[in-house]
Amino acid sequence: MFNAIGKNLSMEEFEDRLEVQKIPFLAQSFGINLDYSFTWYLKGPYSKTVAKDGFTVYESLKNGQTPNLNQDLLNHEQLSEFREFISPHMDDPLWLEVAASLVYLRKENYVEEPLDQIIGYLIEDLTYGYKNFDEALVRRVISELHPIGLLNN
Repeated sequence: MFNAIGKNLSMEEFEDRLEVQKIPFLAQSFGINLDYSFTWYLKGPYSKTVAKDGFTVYESLKNGQTPNLNQDLLNHEQLSEFREFISPHMDDPLWLEVAASLVYLRKENYVEEPLDQIIGYLIEDLTYGYKNFDEALVRRVISELHPIGLLNN
């Protein structure tokens, strides 16, 4: 999937691994079935399977091997729409962390509440306890996610 969206996969730095977690989560939220399950962790949604697959693919690439490609994924009609959406942000781990956290919290913790009533709670939940996000950034990410339906209940 990373190749299909024009993103080099790396697992070298912490920010690389964060991107490897958040991009598949957002892709699944966008409607691309990658068959990963995510739970809440320190930096938002996290999947042990994504981490394992990321390291496996990265090591294959480092050793000059070509990993098996999921042709169904590469032909997925929503992949080009997702690529267009994620391209401006795929090298911004902070944006990806905020976006994935917002989508996860919306779907898992705030399903029944209208978005306009829970924006304050989303910002509070995101900033309490593990990360102090800038409120302006969180509101900007909300404004970018809302029109494409990723924050709809």
